Amino acid sequence: MSDSSGSSFVFLSNWKLGLAVSVPCFAVGLCVTFYNYFKTSGNTRLLDKPTANASIAKEANVENPPETNGIDQTAFKTKTLVEKVEDLKKLGNAEFLKRNYDMAITYYTQAILMCPESKQAALSVLFQNRAAAYSKLNNNENCLADCNNALALVPRYVKALSRRARVLSELGNLKLALEDITAATIFDDYKNQDDVIFSDNLLKSLGEQNLEEYTKHNAFNLPSKTFINQFLKSFCDDPFSDEFTMALLKSDINTGLEYALKCIQNQKFEEIEKACQEELNKADNSLIRESFALNLLATFYLLRGNYAAGIEHLTTVIENPNVPNKLIINSLIKRALIYHQQEEVDKSFEDFNRAEVIDPNSSAVYHHRAQIYLRGMNTKKAVKDLKKSLELNSNFDLSIIYYYFAQYCHAKRVSNANVKHFLIQLGDFVINYPDIPESFTLYTQALLENGAYRGADLVLKNALEIHPDQADFLVHRALIASSWKINGIFVAFRFIEQALNLDPKCNFAYETLGALYMRVGQQKDAIDCLEKAIPLPKSRKQLLYTFSLRNLAQTQLAIVERFRIMMPNGYTISENQ
Repeated sequence: MSDSSGSSFVFLSNWKLGLAVSVPCFAVGLCVTFYNYFKTSGNTRLLDKPTANASIAKEANVENPPETNGIDQTAFKTKTLVEKVEDLKKLGNAEFLKRNYDMAITYYTQAILMCPESKQAALSVLFQNRAAAYSKLNNNENCLADCNNALALVPRYVKALSRRARVLSELGNLKLALEDITAATIFDDYKNQDDVIFSDNLLKSLGEQNLEEYTKHNAFNLPSKTFINQFLKSFCDDPFSDEFTMALLKSDINTGLEYALKCIQNQKFEEIEKACQEELNKADNSLIRESFALNLLATFYLLRGNYAAGIEHLTTVIENPNVPNKLIINSLIKRALIYHQQEEVDKSFEDFNRAEVIDPNSSAVYHHRAQIYLRGMNTKKAVKDLKKSLELNSNFDLSIIYYYFAQYCHAKRVSNANVKHFLIQLGDFVINYPDIPESFTLYTQALLENGAYRGADLVLKNALEIHPDQADFLVHRALIASSWKINGIFVAFRFIEQALNLDPKCNFAYETLGALYMRVGQQKDAIDCLEKAIPLPKSRKQLLYTFSLRNLAQTQLAIVERFRIMMPNGYTISENQ
């Protein structure tokens, strides 16, 4: 709606990026949310002050009015020029409220023509109000022009920034739209939830635009060997461990499906897709060999983030009635995971339910569906599914740790007195089953939720002694240090450096380093880190997150430079820290 009163332009001078420890579950991608907010700081100042507020002071001198365009001027004869401008604005506002937008524009135009140039704040409000009317008429060009005029007069005018962001979005300029709406939410102290939500949506839309453009010219890389191994091991009823595939592994043949299976065994993951394609190109192939090759190829498409091709191959296996049930169920679970990554939740659960109907005694169905429930915070159903999974396969360690974790999450969610009991249970599992990296991560998350930062850090320190190749553990320690210790931000930088020395292609480390640089106000360094993270192996969802975080850093830098904001003095980066 239009402005009918004076506007104040409040500048909030410091921001902080909230960092959450992300816990890998069963498959591809990270579920993350951006929390970007400004806080007032005595250490920050502006180089230029905002212009005066938007109220119009009375003025003694009277000037001849411009052309009237049919508006009766008799009522204005005894009033000052500024009073006439205010009256015209009010008439425009009244017509706006009655949805007579053309008439509102006429009044606003008369007020603009009559308003003294020295009254910049008043003129800015009039341009913004007329922009609002043009917006209602879907006249984006005139709306944009008036927003530009309003902001040229008062650069920190929240309503004009917000309106221009929306019209820029309509016109496809997402980058500048994001800058405007982010600035508007900052200056307004995040009071307008519509603007906050619009900012989040723009951030996602711009990231998706970047992702679409990137994928036109670049192929997705496979994630790390550690990640691939953990994903493959998450299938307890694995058809690739059956008699048929075991026989192929013992074969002297080193082409096609035989070679693909040997590549899994020898962790030559980059060669698997080529071997599967070779198998599928055979003219005299059997159904079972073709189905295994399609499933395995789809599995690595899933890991790459090539979801469309993955779904196509898995569907071919699923819809063939002559394929063994175990392979169909495995394919349904993997297709369900892809649907979940694509946020097609209903389709995901349809596939899980279909797999359960085919074989109600498949523990893998319940194990993986429980992960989806956990991500959706449906802890009650997660506990139920994991309990069923363990009843069917009590020796699957991953189900045990997730069952304990789900029990803890559910107890905490319903304020159950057993929270401490389940937390102790998680700790005991870590001690008894130290070979499972996920157990350390889940236990750490539970400790952090209870404010046990020192204990969580100690768990990860011990975990690194058992799993020295897990660079992610160092990144988690960095996140804990930055949230817990005095000057912990500097400790965090050292942990990230160690992680990158251990694994120079650790995507999680680069993303976290970028976020930490944003936190200390070093946006240029943050952008550099996140640019390095973009080509690293990751899923489609992870890449979207990286683009969004990079765009957020670029937006912050643009706002800093555009509004001449001094960087906060709270932190400086020094090798001597």
